[in-house]
Amino acid sequence: MVTNAEAIAACLADAGIEYAFGLPGGEITVLIEACRRAGIRFYLTGHEASAAFMADVTGQITGRPGVCLATLGPGAVNLGLGVANAFLDRSPVLAITADLATGLAPHFPHQRLPLGRLFGAIAKASATVSGRGTEELVRGAIVLATSPPQGPVHISLPSNLAASAVSAGPAPLDLAAGPPAAGPDETRRAQALAEAHDLLDGAARPLLLVGLGCSPRDAAALRVFVDRTRWPFVVTPKAKGMLPEDAPGFLGVAGGMAVDAAVLETIEQADVLLGVGFDPVECDKDWYVRRRIVNVSRAATAEGGYRPVEVLGDIGASLTALAGLGPRPWAEAALAAARARIRPEPLTFPGDGGLSPLAAMRALRDAAPKETLLTCDVGSHKYYCGQFWTTYEPQTFFMSNGLSGMGYGVPAAIAAKLRFPERPVLSIVGDGGLLMMLHNLTFLRQYEVPVTIVCFVDASLSLIRVGQRRRGFDPYGVDFPTPAFETIAAGFGIDGTRAGTLDALRRTVATALASGRPAVVTVPVDGREYETYC
Repeated sequence: MVTNAEAIAACLADAGIEYAFGLPGGEITVLIEACRRAGIRFYLTGHEASAAFMADVTGQITGRPGVCLATLGPGAVNLGLGVANAFLDRSPVLAITADLATGLAPHFPHQRLPLGRLFGAIAKASATVSGRGTEELVRGAIVLATSPPQGPVHISLPSNLAASAVSAGPAPLDLAAGPPAAGPDETRRAQALAEAHDLLDGAARPLLLVGLGCSPRDAAALRVFVDRTRWPFVVTPKAKGMLPEDAPGFLGVAGGMAVDAAVLETIEQADVLLGVGFDPVECDKDWYVRRRIVNVSRAATAEGGYRPVEVLGDIGASLTALAGLGPRPWAEAALAAARARIRPEPLTFPGDGGLSPLAAMRALRDAAPKETLLTCDVGSHKYYCGQFWTTYEPQTFFMSNGLSGMGYGVPAAIAAKLRFPERPVLSIVGDGGLLMMLHNLTFLRQYEVPVTIVCFVDASLSLIRVGQRRRGFDPYGVDFPTPAFETIAAGFGIDGTRAGTLDALRRTVATALASGRPAVVTVPVDGREYETYC
């Protein structure tokens, strides 16, 4: 007899999934035990949102769905933040929750929520295990999660069915999004390629715009294209590392990061943009609607007033098909001016408000080995990480951008370190975000995950504070007393240090990254600088 829980676990193992994150509840423990027996490790997190964030980053890295588990009711709702993040960051995830027993659901309102409607709104689909064809259902969910555009799929497991045998018969395939779309029509693709070639061939100042739909497997073809055409490029935050940012053609990070006006000025100077996996979900302004854009992508992105020339299908093959395009290098003076606009100087202010965030960011980049993986949380520091942290290789930078959810930075770092145990992993967070996710310090100690967390401390939700001041409001509801996180870290049994100078910051972080131990480093920063560059 194979139970529904065992069938789910076997499908996950067959798909190459090695572990799952979550919190147990009475209704989901049967599945957790089935996963253990199938060789899938379960990692206990302090909050379900962290579990979903970890699954999100795991899916981004592996290309297989990251898995998060939760009980019904509050556990399922808590998963929602990370599931929504995976939806807008296009990450393959399987979110599996318990649900009420089928016999109770019609008349038992305690902890009863419409999970199908809830997750159906923030995932590609939501389905409920019926007891029939469970393997077929899970395999379909995995295919859907990994089909372009990738994203999360939710499966609900009624508590009475977890330990029950799978019944004969087909699964009621109620995956609301339907089966994965067929590949692009070849005639239409050829027509789009011809139109794209003509538009790009007539450009005097083409600019590459690399976005989150560009995957690591596309990086080699992309680099060949750039080397041959010598076209300059900008990237969106989720595409950092697809091209080396120390290259002379790199002109900044587009999508609302620091000094965004400078990057938009560069984009305006181009007469045609060639998007490589560009997805407007990363943009906080709709400038792309008014630009001539060719976009090579695996999935359609046209929506509303945004109507690019879309070449759908394999991105590497599309770039190869455009190989006949000749070099269109920009004048060196224009390139130099664009590069200068994204390299501002740190600012100083009267008083002892802390370090310049920009100077601190550059000190961190100096201290961290080139191959360091960086994750960041959401806040003013995110704008700095996106624009000023130099990235060289794919899968070395992780940010919540489509949703921009606070609390992402530390669980993202944990997931990255689990996948790349030999690489140094650094997480830059704000004090507000760290307050949300302190429970992850227990994870770092329990599982001995050597992540270095650098917390920029300015005692404020500084990004909101900047916005209030720009509207002419006095700051209100954004400031708070910051605890001594370095002391709190020690209470969790991990290293905690405060670095009040740039030299101390470089030394402390270099030591922490090399130590093989988790650590928290707090850095007082002067948030007034954000008003200029964010």
